[in-house]
Amino acid sequence: MNNKRSSIKSDVWRLIFIPSISIIILIAASLTYLCISQINKFIDLRGSVLAQKTAHLLHKPMLENNRELVQYILDASIEEPYIRAVHAHYTDTDQSFHSGPQFMQTEDAGEPNMQQPLERRTDRTLRFSHPLVNLENKNPIGWVELELMAAPYAVVRYEAIVLTIALTLLCLIMGAYFAISLYYRITDPLDHIKNIVHALARGRLNERVEQQNSSEFLGLAESINTMADYMEAAQADMQSHIDHAIEDLRETLETIEIQNVELDLARKEALEASRVKSEFLANTSHEIRTPLNGILGFINLALKTELNEQQREYLETIRDSAQNLLTVINGILDFSKIESGKLTLDYAPVPIRNCIDEVLHILAPDAHEKNLELINYVEPCIPKNLLGDALRFKQVLSNLVSNAIKYSSTGNILIDVSILQQQETQITLKVCVSDEGIGLTREEQDQLFSPFNQADSSNTREHEGTGLGLAICKGLVERMHGEIGVVSEPEQGSTFWFTARLGIDKRQPSVSQLANLSDYRILLCGENAASLKQIDCLLREWNGNTQSIPAIHDCFPILRNARNSNNNFDLLILDIAPNERKIPPVLLNNLAEQLNVEFNCTLIACCTPAHQRLFRAHSDKSQVLFINKPIAYDSLLQTLGRQLDLHIKDMREQDEEEALRPSVAVLLVDDNLANLQLASELLRGLNTQVVQASNGKQAIEACNDNEFDVIFMDIQMPGMDGMEATRHIRALEQGKRRTPIIALTAHTITEQKAELLIAGMDDCISKPVNEAQLAHIINRWASLSGKKEVVIQIEEKNHNLNVREPIPTQDLTGSVDIQLCLKLANNKPALARDMLSMLLSGLETEKQQINAALENRAYEELGELIHRLYGSSCYCGVPRLKHISGLLDKLFQSEQYEQARDAIPALNHALDDLINWGRDKELDPLFGLEKADA
Repeated sequence: MNNKRSSIKSDVWRLIFIPSISIIILIAASLTYLCISQINKFIDLRGSVLAQKTAHLLHKPMLENNRELVQYILDASIEEPYIRAVHAHYTDTDQSFHSGPQFMQTEDAGEPNMQQPLERRTDRTLRFSHPLVNLENKNPIGWVELELMAAPYAVVRYEAIVLTIALTLLCLIMGAYFAISLYYRITDPLDHIKNIVHALARGRLNERVEQQNSSEFLGLAESINTMADYMEAAQADMQSHIDHAIEDLRETLETIEIQNVELDLARKEALEASRVKSEFLANTSHEIRTPLNGILGFINLALKTELNEQQREYLETIRDSAQNLLTVINGILDFSKIESGKLTLDYAPVPIRNCIDEVLHILAPDAHEKNLELINYVEPCIPKNLLGDALRFKQVLSNLVSNAIKYSSTGNILIDVSILQQQETQITLKVCVSDEGIGLTREEQDQLFSPFNQADSSNTREHEGTGLGLAICKGLVERMHGEIGVVSEPEQGSTFWFTARLGIDKRQPSVSQLANLSDYRILLCGENAASLKQIDCLLREWNGNTQSIPAIHDCFPILRNARNSNNNFDLLILDIAPNERKIPPVLLNNLAEQLNVEFNCTLIACCTPAHQRLFRAHSDKSQVLFINKPIAYDSLLQTLGRQLDLHIKDMREQDEEEALRPSVAVLLVDDNLANLQLASELLRGLNTQVVQASNGKQAIEACNDNEFDVIFMDIQMPGMDGMEATRHIRALEQGKRRTPIIALTAHTITEQKAELLIAGMDDCISKPVNEAQLAHIINRWASLSGKKEVVIQIEEKNHNLNVREPIPTQDLTGSVDIQLCLKLANNKPALARDMLSMLLSGLETEKQQINAALENRAYEELGELIHRLYGSSCYCGVPRLKHISGLLDKLFQSEQYEQARDAIPALNHALDDLINWGRDKELDPLFGLEKADA
């Protein structure tokens, strides 16, 4: 579409002047053509008439042979205007008469005749001939021909053309004059009006349009002037309002300035309160978690002693509950981390089935108390080993299942795990938790995932809680790149679901390690169809041949038919619901004995621990095998393996096989000798070849002399730091194989990860590291060099050794946590003792160096000393020193030196407490090494 606009001038020319010109030129051409045509007709008519008149005059003298009269007539004819010559011819006597100059040569070769008149043309003349006839045009006796000059008539033609052109030009000039006059009569008022409108638009509201002669422009001018009057009045009114608004704004700004001062003071108070709250939460969580860790430690030690099955079950339940309590405490802190955006997830192996079974095992007592059954379906094609944060995954699942138990009174609670999307190295799982509870309304669903919100917030609510659980779940799921939601109707139950994106571990069980029950037939019996479906799915995953029946009394006809067809059943798995009260213990024992004697079939009962105790109390030698509910993948598989005499490899045997694989060459770089020793011990426990370097230069020299599969590089080191050393190593690798370099940092990974990757590093882990983290990192990057994966070595327990006395978990002063020391040292007492001893031996010197640097205001040196102290405390069970030195390290990293100076006294106090604690202290008894050394 053409957006070019036409002007009035072009419209005048196009609509008036150009049509006028066209008409004038057309009329002039027509008149000129008519005029010339008439002149040509006049010439032809005059020539013909003169020739005829002369022929009439010469007819009689020719007959009388009067030559003098003939010549006289011819001479007289020449006297006529524009006649050049005359010629007559008498045919009878063949006489010719001529008057005037000789005729000019014609283009037509024909001759005049006596039959008809003839006209011929030359270059400059016209020749007309006519027969010599009488007055009645009869009796021709010859012919006469006269020649007219054409030049005078051509002049007449030219005069007509010139006159026509002159008149045309005159008309054109007059038309242009009138068109231009019309154009200016239109455009001059318009230009004036346009200028006035522009002046009004620029704010000159006193401008007005002048009086116009045209009635059309007069109306337009009056309208514009009226508009200008309104605009001027509106501007005056608006200016008045603006003046009032400015005055009000000035007063408001003064009020806001006062409020800003008050808000600034309130903000500082709020920041201080938030800081105090964060420190309180951190200290309180530490004070709570420390005794919980002690409880967990003693429970683990107790589980290693000789226990009967009931005691072991009680201790495992206590252990799981304590672990669950620790998870709840961590969840409260997680919410504050989620709100501040500082929560980071781990990326470690996640055995998905074990995670689900652990959650259900912990929550099973609450479910069984309400006669609820926990049933899980895991899609068989889900890889056995995934990568992600197992603790956070279990935390979300535990919260959803716990809510389902809390708000349900009967029925099943189903946990369905399926694949939503799968790629080569990643998988997205969808986990659905369905119950048959009270359900939720649409309004309750809309507010369900908000913090501090509960479905029933009344004072008479039946179910307690903080209202943080689902809010934490939502934050965790979003950080796992997933979504969370609920589908529910009142009194029809609820289905909570969430998705999570996890990595796929390269280490997956081989086909030979999977169970194969294809040679065995198993009969399933139970009234709960959902529970039977779970068992049937697991058995079919192991290629088992199964058949299901709803009632126990239906089993004998089926077993007899199978025996008669020589296709016996090997096992009968009886599913007993938590609310089952119909089966007497004696009947169950008799049934097991009859099945064994008559059909050589073993009875396996899947029931709750309470049912097991009831059944076992009535028979000391029962032939019934029991499997705890909820049914776990490993427990069912191991029970079937023992009964069917199948060798099913557990994780321990798989680890022993993996340990035989070739080791990996690792370069470990750290300026802290204690950290270097501990990490080296952990790496050697993974059957790796470790080369140590205490600074960046030694690391570069080691890379020149050797090739490594993985390099663990500390970041902050004196002289050449880890990033500079990485750049030098990358420069040496030009054209060679790239060695994975893993950063060891004491700071949060998200704070430095981008900078570390830019420097040339491939991955990073936070201190303190443990054996599982190191194994995962090595396995993740070892494939680049073609090495096989490393596995965590499982030490054989010598049951013949005397059991050591329980190790105290924490000193009364609170400075040292012995149990934490052992945990950080991978439960190696000698290594934990050496690490703590190395830390204690250098504290006095480090304290003097820190205070000297503080007095000299050498903040860079002081920051390095604090960072070194923090790195050492990360690998020893000194939580208070670790907490204070970690805070100081962050302050020095952000160059907040004045705040750091204020915190140095707290560090000195912590150092003094630790020095006093370690003075003349025997460490061997604390770690249970006294008897071993003896």
